[in-house]
Amino acid sequence: MRKVSVNTILTLLVAFCVTAAIVVLVLYVSRTSFTMATELQENALAQMAASTGRTLDLYLDDAADVARALATQDAVVAGLAGDPARSKERFRNYIDSYSNYWAIFSFDLKGKVVSGFNANKQDMAGGDRSDRDYVKGVLAGKDLVFTDQVMSAKTGDILIFVVAKAVRGPDGKLLGGVAVCPKWNVFTKGFVDPLRFGTQGYALVLDGRGTVIAHGLDKDMLLKDMSGEAFAKTAMARKEGVATYEWKGARKAMAVAKVGVTGWLVCMTADFAEMTATATDQRTMLLLIGVLCLAAAVSGIAVANSRLMLRPLAGVGRFAQAVTAGNLGASLTGTFRFELAELARNVRAMVAELKNKLGFAQGVLDGIPAPCAIVGPDGTILWINRQVIALLDLDATPESAKGQTTGQLFYGDPSRETLSQKTIRAGQGLSLDLDFNTRRGRTLHLHVDTTLFYDIDGALLGCLIFWNDLTGITAQKNRIEEQNTVIATVAAQATQVAQRMAQSAAELSRRVAQASSGAREQSARVQETAGAVTQLNDTILDVARNAGETAQLAEKARHTADEGAGLVALVTQAVTAVRQEAQALAATMGELDDRAKGIGTIMGVISDIADQTNLLALNAAIEAARAGDAGRGFAVVADEVRKLAEKTMLATKDVGQAITGIQQGAGDTANRMERAVARVAEATGLAEQSGTALTRIVTLVGAAGDQVRSIAAAAEEQSATTEAINQAVADINGLAAEAAAALAQSADAVRDLAELANNLNALISELRQTEGEIKALS
Repeated sequence: MRKVSVNTILTLLVAFCVTAAIVVLVLYVSRTSFTMATELQENALAQMAASTGRTLDLYLDDAADVARALATQDAVVAGLAGDPARSKERFRNYIDSYSNYWAIFSFDLKGKVVSGFNANKQDMAGGDRSDRDYVKGVLAGKDLVFTDQVMSAKTGDILIFVVAKAVRGPDGKLLGGVAVCPKWNVFTKGFVDPLRFGTQGYALVLDGRGTVIAHGLDKDMLLKDMSGEAFAKTAMARKEGVATYEWKGARKAMAVAKVGVTGWLVCMTADFAEMTATATDQRTMLLLIGVLCLAAAVSGIAVANSRLMLRPLAGVGRFAQAVTAGNLGASLTGTFRFELAELARNVRAMVAELKNKLGFAQGVLDGIPAPCAIVGPDGTILWINRQVIALLDLDATPESAKGQTTGQLFYGDPSRETLSQKTIRAGQGLSLDLDFNTRRGRTLHLHVDTTLFYDIDGALLGCLIFWNDLTGITAQKNRIEEQNTVIATVAAQATQVAQRMAQSAAELSRRVAQASSGAREQSARVQETAGAVTQLNDTILDVARNAGETAQLAEKARHTADEGAGLVALVTQAVTAVRQEAQALAATMGELDDRAKGIGTIMGVISDIADQTNLLALNAAIEAARAGDAGRGFAVVADEVRKLAEKTMLATKDVGQAITGIQQGAGDTANRMERAVARVAEATGLAEQSGTALTRIVTLVGAAGDQVRSIAAAAEEQSATTEAINQAVADINGLAAEAAAALAQSADAVRDLAELANNLNALISELRQTEGEIKALS
């Protein structure tokens, strides 16, 4: 795995900081410029829409001025008063003079055209216009009426709208009205179609119903109802200002200006991406400049770090690596500036001090004459002197032994735990006497001492081991101890023999005396025994009689125990039936608990449905609030649905708590039934044990009866035996006489044995004196 360098870290850190600053700056500038550019474009768009709206207002005012001028002319008034010839001539002159009008005519109070002409010089007199809104408006008392819709002329290729003015007589009485029909195409061709904003922006005009009455780009949309489209809804909702919308997958901006007299909406649209192109280009340029600045800063910092820090630090690293490898003669070279110069001086001083300390430590180790080694915390040899290798007959050198485990070096088994490893694990020094078999076949008796040593911070550095060869001393000691052991063993055995002989002689003498006394008492005892045998015979007869009565009582007890065993069998059957019923009831309670859990699951589903319903009702209320008045009724329904969902949640919670109570009750009942079944099972077992015990009692009572009968028979036999005892007593008297003669001979043998014991004690004293002399010599 590749190591990460300090230069990389510092460069990345600086790059990150610079990048963050550039990103923040670019984001701020681009956002600010984007906002400013967007506002400027929106203002320009709004100004174009407003300017077009004002132009349209002027155009409508011109049409209204024409209508007003006609309404005040005497010829027009006379035509409505009953002289249509005069107004007819006037209208012909006007239609000839104003080519931007499609028709000019007057109508009476019934909506009939009195006189007038269209652009094709057709006489319009006699036409019925009573169903037109502008006629109805004038007849309803309005002085000036503008149609809010644009319509097609009879030719089909000309769009017109109507401005009607009330005509009154000299007395102020309403006579009818005059209507002028400007050609809408003339206005749109001159003031709407040429308008462009950028390369994709254009103008359009909507009437109050959302119908397109002018479009600077797509003539196929003319007179189409677009009230359902997003842009039309936005325009009709805002009336004034700038808004954005989506059209055919592209984001658009639209400025809206309202025409007051007709309610028409002049809309100026533009492609949003085109509007913000300048800001986007500026942001791209800022990003490019930021990347270049970042690259320059990172490169400069990387070069400065490499020359001022990394190269000197690399030299320090190589120097430290050489010293670590044991090359204490290495020198620190390179150019060091600023703080690194002080670092170089300190490193050189540190290495000089290390040389001094290491030289002192190496001198101490080399000067140790005894077998010694140092083991690291991981159990491997760090240092070993030649005395250890020579003592233990090791096939290694001090250099080749380094890095091997003590088990591998001393025993050829890397997994074996040695005293040094036990010392490191125990955390304290240890001592041990052991026999070591070298690889050359020698057996050494060694005393090994281990101790731990630490650095100045208390960190464990390793374990120091010392070996002391006690093989010669131990062999001499063992020989002396073996001789002493043999002598001591012989003396101890002789002492024991002498003591036993003396004790036996004393005991034998005492027993001879006791035997003599016993022989005298034996005769008297025999007489007493004869009287006791007579009494024993009488007692045996009483025992035989009592044994017969006891046999009868045992027979009655056996019959009673048989009846008890039958009752216990019936009790066992009843308890077994109760246990079976309890087990069935426990199974039923388990099914009830499972069904209650199923109901709880269903109630959880109902609760989730209520939560979703509540969330949907809340979302519906939010959407209804966005829709305004149009969604007010839907908001009421959504609120009722939400309340119903909340009631459902509360009811579900109550039912869930009830189900939980049922589940807990069912669970407790099931647990208690299980305990009851266990108690019934215990009762069944006890009843079965009682039956078994009664059966054993019956058996024992029968056996007791047999024993009692046997006792009676034995008593009769004992009565006969006492007669034989009397005969044996007579024989004992003869044997007592013979024993007295034998005791006299035993007394002589005891005296000879005592003399032999004294001779043996003298011999033991001489052996002990010889043992003391041997110990003094050793």
